Amino acid sequence: MTDTDHPTPRAAALALITTAALDEAARNDPAVDSPPPANWEIYDCLTAVLETWRDGGTLKEDSLRLTEHLAAELCAYLYQRFGQDPDRLRDWLVDFGDQVARTQQHAHPAGPTAIDILSTLANDLTPRPDRPAETERERLTRIAVPYLGYLRPDHEVEDAREIALTFTLWAGPQLAALLDHHYKRINAYTSARN
Repeated sequence: MTDTDHPTPRAAALALITTAALDEAARNDPAVDSPPPANWEIYDCLTAVLETWRDGGTLKEDSLRLTEHLAAELCAYLYQRFGQDPDRLRDWLVDFGDQVARTQQHAHPAGPTAIDILSTLANDLTPRPDRPAETERERLTRIAVPYLGYLRPDHEVEDAREIALTFTLWAGPQLAALLDHHYKRINAYTSARN
């Protein structure tokens, strides 16, 4: 994902979203006869990054930052999709959150926690005159509560991977759709963000 031994959460988030968006573009390419096979590169690269952070003693902090970056990107894509209307975004989030809650089959589902985090970020989109501007640290603390509560002792890498994969697989298709499933536009956008 990066050329360093300890990738940054931001670089990891952009690499994951880029891969997921390009996969989504490939699935929607009219010139392709059948959809591409599942891309294990996302899973393998994410696992390697999380293990690097674990081995370096920064797993909780760096994976929380990764989650924040992934969720913020997804929120931004959705905000654009809904014409920068926070009410439409919140309506979508309620409907999507209900759908996620109904479809979770895993004994320790990541979806509801991801929805909690996404809801926190979506609430920040509406400026309120009675609320002072929050610092980045305060926002991160509000995200950290559901995120760290999701991580189980001795399963931190697995649980961090599930949250990150959830956001990646939600954000990639949203970005691809915003950029009309155009490979070059996706690459240009994510390259410019690096």
